[in-house]
Amino acid sequence: MNGNLQHLEQELTTLQAQLNDLQPDQLQLVKKKNAEFRGKVVKEILKTETIYVRDIKLCQKGFMTVLEEKQHEINEILARQAPEEEGKTAKGLELDILFGNMEEVINVSENFMNSLAAAVEGNSSEQQFIGKCVMDHSSGIHSAYATYCRNHDDAIALLEKYEENPEVQEYINQGLELVRQSTNCWDLASFLIKPVQRILKYHLLMAELYKYTEEDHPDRPNIQQALTAMTDIANSINEFKRRKDLVMKYRKPGQEAISDKIGKINMHSIKKKSQRMNQKITRITGLAAQTIDDDFDKMERRFRVIEKTIKIFVTDINSYLEQLKTATSAEAQVGHDISDYYASQSNLHDVNKYEIAQRHLANKLYKDYTIFVQQRVLSPLESLLNMFEGPHKLIQKRHHKLLDYDSCMSKVEKTKDKDKLKQVKDEKEVARKNYEAMNIQLKDEIPKLCEMSLAIFKSCVVAFVEAERDHISSTLKKIYPLLELSIVQNSEVRDILPTFEVSHRSAVDRQYHFTFVPNNFDKKEKLDRRLSRRSMQPVPPPTKPSQPNTNNNQSESHRGKLEKRYPSERLFLAASDFRAKEPMELSLRKGDTVGIIKQQDPTGGENRWYVDNGVSQGFVPPSVLQPREGGVDACDGGSDEEQPVYFYAEWSFEATGPTELSLNPGMVVRLVSDTDVEGNSEWWLVAHEGQQGYVPANYLARIP
Repeated sequence: MNGNLQHLEQELTTLQAQLNDLQPDQLQLVKKKNAEFRGKVVKEILKTETIYVRDIKLCQKGFMTVLEEKQHEINEILARQAPEEEGKTAKGLELDILFGNMEEVINVSENFMNSLAAAVEGNSSEQQFIGKCVMDHSSGIHSAYATYCRNHDDAIALLEKYEENPEVQEYINQGLELVRQSTNCWDLASFLIKPVQRILKYHLLMAELYKYTEEDHPDRPNIQQALTAMTDIANSINEFKRRKDLVMKYRKPGQEAISDKIGKINMHSIKKKSQRMNQKITRITGLAAQTIDDDFDKMERRFRVIEKTIKIFVTDINSYLEQLKTATSAEAQVGHDISDYYASQSNLHDVNKYEIAQRHLANKLYKDYTIFVQQRVLSPLESLLNMFEGPHKLIQKRHHKLLDYDSCMSKVEKTKDKDKLKQVKDEKEVARKNYEAMNIQLKDEIPKLCEMSLAIFKSCVVAFVEAERDHISSTLKKIYPLLELSIVQNSEVRDILPTFEVSHRSAVDRQYHFTFVPNNFDKKEKLDRRLSRRSMQPVPPPTKPSQPNTNNNQSESHRGKLEKRYPSERLFLAASDFRAKEPMELSLRKGDTVGIIKQQDPTGGENRWYVDNGVSQGFVPPSVLQPREGGVDACDGGSDEEQPVYFYAEWSFEATGPTELSLNPGMVVRLVSDTDVEGNSEWWLVAHEGQQGYVPANYLARIP
């Protein structure tokens, strides 16, 4: 029995030794197989990268180069076949969108391929640091491919548009013929998709390489980092694509038809709207927590301020154009009326030039100005405002997704049933992803839209200022020559508004000669003047009255100026004193010399002459004048003494100098002169109880 046991123990020992001899061979076999698979993966990475770089360089050579060389011809084709729209220029071949940053992708990929080749060729498996090579280029790969993938959808949409044009398609086919013998790609779209496919394959290749790399391999930690980095890049690109698809789902142009809206009504939509309404009410009442993104709120406020500013600017310009049209049309009509008025007079030719100038302003210049403003200012801004409709819809949808997310969070907090809790958490996760996708996309795009909008708005403001400058310059070029016309040069009128006021009052006074004109015809105007005068105490004139000269008469220097300025036949003497009673009239003393500017008033009447006494100019009746040839002594006969004119003070006035006279309300004074010695009508010389002095004319009212 003992012998059998010993025999069995010896056999077990022998078998154990045999097993121990076989185990190292099996481990070596596994390592050998892993090394073989790893070598195949490394070759696959290098081979596919080489083919990929070859293909995208063929795309550059066969398509980008050809289209760049033929860009001028293609632009002419697109411009010729584009629909004509006023104020818009047809877009040419948009290579920057069609190929995106393909050249940057080529540079990054070629550098990466060369680094891979250097790490693989001539090195043993232990010396092939593929993971380190990937990590060295991961930053450049991420930047280049992320930009390219963001643009890819727009590139494909543009390519489809070009391929619908047979003439443009011919140029694309020319590039295809150059690359067809070197690759199995049969159209441009298959080339454009290659970078997107390649970047999404790197993490799979790294996972396969990591799987067959032994734990003691020196590159294994690098491969693990490369796998994480390439996975993150792929996830970020996929997430961007998901966000963009979600945004595009709600970015629908125009207004939906009522039938489409009715077709969307179902129990699910009704339930959603009800939940959102309940969530909104609980948020307002403070019964539920709400998710707040301060950065988004600040961005949204800026977006709305920019939109409002542009809308106000557009509205104001449209209003200004309407007012300018009304004003120029009225000026043209005035020019026509003036020409009709002067139809029978000798200076009609000069007047017609004014009418022609006003017609040119109302028609040619206004039309050119409005066309420029419409094309360079209003059309771009109106197009920009139309672009704002899409973000408005997305902001509203983002608000809805936020309400859904907050509602799901409230459900999670309230759900106690473990079976339902998992379902509610899943719903919350879906709501969170939808909200964050919309929120991140808007936070990425709206600031870009705001910056672009500000740039367009600033350029439009500059264009509007330039249009105003050019319009004003053109207007002045048409108006300035009118000042050289003889009808303007021969006019002695200097102060147009006061002269018009005098003429207007004179015309109103003449209306009273007609029996059908009521006595209160000008009652409202007089009442308005009286009320405006009594509404507040006037301010004394800023300039003090001039000091009288020793003899209180016209000085010799004034007479000398008149003799040099006017011929002898236009020099007259004042035969008697004359006190001005109306604006624009000139007070004279007996013996004053005056030069005759015009022997009629602005209305053509000859009962008042426009004269110059060397100090100021104004109207006087010709009855107080006589030709200077008669000599000063001829005036000595004089005329009957004028009746004194009395005024009363409406307000108190405190004299500030020896030549002034203090006033009390109601104080009666006698008018001595309605100007100072220099002809200033703002100060009157008055007398009261033996004293004389100057007072502000606007403090006095005439006693009826």
